[in-house]
Parts: sequence; structure tokens; C-alpha cells
Amino acid sequence: MNVATALEYARPHEEWTLDGGDYSGLTWLSDTPKPTEKEITDAYPLAVKSVADKEKTRVKAISDARAFALSLGFTPAMLAVMYPQLTEGE
Repeated sequence: MNVATALEYARPHEEWTLDGGDYSGLTWLSDTPKPTEKEITDAYPLAVKSVADKEKTRVKAISDARAFALSLGFTPAMLAVMYPQLTEGE
């Protein structure tokens, strides 16, 4: 489990440091209560799903933008020069 990923999901905008990769290395710097190890463990699968969902949405947006640009008459070569991010994944 990636503690940092779970914390960024479960407690965005909080301040902390992590020495190593597990809960025992967590130093809580925010004024709010430090999350429990269980809270972090429970948040991890949700964090992983959130990251995957955001990536899926990003890839779909790129695909849709590329299709739209091509429908307007832009060529793949033009897109590669003007909007290289629309050629991502080719």
C-alpha cells in the first residue's frame, strides 16, 4: 500500500511528512487529528480507483479532442506540430 497516495486522497490539503513508506513513518503536521492506520488502509483502494478514473477521463478527453480536430480538417501531421498532446498514445 502507498501511504502517500492514500493520504493525498483521504486528507487533501493536510500537512504531513513520511519517513519511509509505512504508517510508522508518518509525522502529522496539520492541526487536525492524525488519521488512523485503518483510515489510511481503507482509503487506499478508493485512492487507486480515483487515480485510474482520472486517467481514463484524461485519455477519453484527448481522444475526443483529436477526433474533433480531425473532423475540422486538421491532418495528423498538423496536430502533431500544433497539439502534440493530441497524438499521445499513438
